[in-house]
Amino acid sequence: MNLKPILITSVLAASCFCLQAVETPKPNVNVFRQEESFTEFIGLEVWNLQNERLGKVKFITADLENARLVEVVVTTSGGFLGFGGRTTSIPPRALTLDAAQKVLRVDMSRARFNAAPKFKTSDVAAYSNRSRVASIIRYFGLQPWFFLEGQAVQKNAEILQLGDVKRTEAILGMQINNTQGQYMGKVSSLMMDFAKGHITHVVTDTQAMGGNGSHVIQPRALRYTPAHTSLVLDNTRAELKGEPSFKWSDASRRSFQQEAYVNREVQADKGLHSKQSAQEGIVSNAIPMAQGLNFRDEQKTSRIKQAIQADPSLSGHAKGVEVVTVNAQTTLRGHVNTIEGKRKIGEIAKQAGRPENVSNLIEVRPH
Repeated sequence: MNLKPILITSVLAASCFCLQAVETPKPNVNVFRQEESFTEFIGLEVWNLQNERLGKVKFITADLENARLVEVVVTTSGGFLGFGGRTTSIPPRALTLDAAQKVLRVDMSRARFNAAPKFKTSDVAAYSNRSRVASIIRYFGLQPWFFLEGQAVQKNAEILQLGDVKRTEAILGMQINNTQGQYMGKVSSLMMDFAKGHITHVVTDTQAMGGNGSHVIQPRALRYTPAHTSLVLDNTRAELKGEPSFKWSDASRRSFQQEAYVNREVQADKGLHSKQSAQEGIVSNAIPMAQGLNFRDEQKTSRIKQAIQADPSLSGHAKGVEVVTVNAQTTLRGHVNTIEGKRKIGEIAKQAGRPENVSNLIEVRPH
């Protein structure tokens, strides 16, 4: 599947067809995976469970610093040539991927969807308005994931404040520097777990300014500069070297594919990787992923590791997977023999905190 930095909406045809009460979604070439670039969803149709077409995805907004997708903005169908349509938004968690029909689904009648609050694309300040975003989330039957005044705070729970919300395409191309001002690359894509409303990774391009290739980093390691025109990563270039990378798959640099991930031999001798690589003799000196240094991150990682070691259903090999928590986001890396082993370790990690803060990157490698 080609991943394009920006997908341009097709020009409307000269004629239009009135929608029937019940329709059949048109198939397309998309093949949905759990983790996608946000650009895979631009232009996709949105249908309800009654097979009624509700609209088409116009763009997506994101709170990058909290690794969250905020709203999926949808344009509804109008009359002749689309005039008379309206723009509204849907929380990502309210949408599901219909892999068979290649559309997004929402469990809501057409009448109620049409009555949803309008989304003013020109009001950029409203993108980050907590009360407005919370009201949309609640309209679709969900609870806000960020803190609101008057909300009860659970003991030891992470308190997320809604940050600066931007359109995802506005984040593309943003320059990333480290804390010393050294150029680290620019944002080339955002990878996300759509069902959780979660940005899982930021793909960076380092070739534009003399670098070589790209890297994958956790979004919550990034912070906006005061002007909100670029990003800061608390890492050095050396620490990024050898991280999971992507390579461009065509000369126009409009699409890329995964080149190598952790635990693969091509990466193991020059980058961050699992302890399993050392145990298997792939590399003599294994360097673990960077663990968050605050108390809560260390405690969360410790609880997960202890639970994995105590689980009698997991093999000794599975217990060697790597667990790292940074800013409450836990990443699981390594490899196990069975799908059940990956699922079990993922469930253990989810029980130690918020389930949506777990990235299960464990590979299944049957003997």
